[in-house]
Amino acid sequence: MKKVKPAEERRQSVRFRILSIIKHANGSNVATFEVTNIRNVSRGGLAFFTGQELRDGAVLELIFLPPNRKKPVEARGKVVRCPRVIKDKEVFDVGVQFLDISEDAKLAILELEGFFLEAQKKARS
Repeated sequence: MKKVKPAEERRQSVRFRILSIIKHANGSNVATFEVTNIRNVSRGGLAFFTGQELRDGAVLELIFLPPNRKKPVEARGKVVRCPRVIKDKEVFDVGVQFLDISEDAKLAILELEGFFLEAQKKARS
């Protein structure tokens, strides 16, 4: 029997789920900000559901509130995927790769990552 190698993981950082909202706007058109829920986040980017189809490569202005912060943080990211997730419905799963991210956002994500990795380690022992 032939052994099948697992698909290569392309992510360079750990993804984890958070309960938070995100405001996003296509480019610098802040008049079009939409508010939605974050699905997951990592040092490299984040994912969220939206009712708006976004083209791959679109640059988004992002404002989100990590659960370990009192004030929102800002980032800019590029859409790397936006598949429709419910047939015949306007629901899309957007994956965003960070292009620019504020120092406070970087620190918040690193702290959250450490918290989640520690919690996983404790759960396994």
